[in-house]
Amino acid sequence: MSILDRYVASHIVFATLTVMGVLLALFTFFAFADELGDTGKGTYGAYEALVYSVSMMPGMAYDLFPSATLIGTMMGLGTLAGNSELTAMRASGYSLAKLVRGLLRLAVLLMLLVFAIGEWLAPMAQQYGETLRSLAQSQKVSLQTKTGLWVRDGSRVINIGEMLAGGHVRKLNIYEIDQSNQLSTVTQADDAFFQIGQNQWRLHNYQQYRLSEQGVQIQREKQVDLDTMLSPAMLDVVVVEPSAMSIVDLYHYVDYLQANGLESRKYQQAMWSKIVSPLSTLVMVLLAIPFIFGSTRTMTAGHRILIGTMVGIGFYLLSQVFGYVGLVFEINPVIAAMTPTVVFLLAALHLLRRVR
Repeated sequence: MSILDRYVASHIVFATLTVMGVLLALFTFFAFADELGDTGKGTYGAYEALVYSVSMMPGMAYDLFPSATLIGTMMGLGTLAGNSELTAMRASGYSLAKLVRGLLRLAVLLMLLVFAIGEWLAPMAQQYGETLRSLAQSQKVSLQTKTGLWVRDGSRVINIGEMLAGGHVRKLNIYEIDQSNQLSTVTQADDAFFQIGQNQWRLHNYQQYRLSEQGVQIQREKQVDLDTMLSPAMLDVVVVEPSAMSIVDLYHYVDYLQANGLESRKYQQAMWSKIVSPLSTLVMVLLAIPFIFGSTRTMTAGHRILIGTMVGIGFYLLSQVFGYVGLVFEINPVIAAMTPTVVFLLAALHLLRRVR
């Protein structure tokens, strides 16, 4: 980057972070106020509500990043334009094309940042918050540790590594205790689905180790049904929703569902939405440029914030609507996820062509 590129980028990054901080503070406050209504359930108090609200912040940042980038870019460039610095830059040979190239490089760095938030930080924080909230409000779960969920079911002690939506668990371990309180059987399974109406879990890649004085007997099956009173309703306290899964986890889960002939559209939609979201950051940067150069002298900072907020909210709502429409009308998940970003990209390119 040239000196001018870095100078422009510093203004945009500062403005974007300021906007993001304000939005996160506002949304977290409302989330915390809403959670206070649930305090008193089990051991869920004000402290747990605060921790839960804070744990949702990375996910909020991921969703709000495109809108914050748009408003931040408009504010940053607007400040430079208001001080006639952009005019001086262009007069010295810093053309619009150079400005756009510099902003695109900045947008790529912002894309990498939002990707890191959505792929690592947000899922980890959201899963922690959801688990803390659910365990505090529920008395059904025996113990939650770093190794997963531990539940007592009669003579069995069940360890579940991860509970996904739709009655699906992963990394399942079952320990059976005999009448003399000795460990008699250890069962392991990669995945398990609850069979509705049958009170059974269907275990996949099943391995059972039966312990006796004669030694250990090993049984391996591709698929086994397990009778139990432990239903998904008793385990929904630790359900991991698609929004709390990383792109890699969603990809593997979609592949697993399709291989077993199960409905995967909801998870495909979530996966492609997460893939497309960082790209929308680049689109928002491009979209901000015409608003600055098209009305440098007539638009105040308040007007820029208002327009940026309206456009950002419009993009967010359009993305949400297309997500639901895609699921209801069974539209290809790629098309449903890409359409809002493509629409705003075409609008940005059209407006850029009119800038001189």
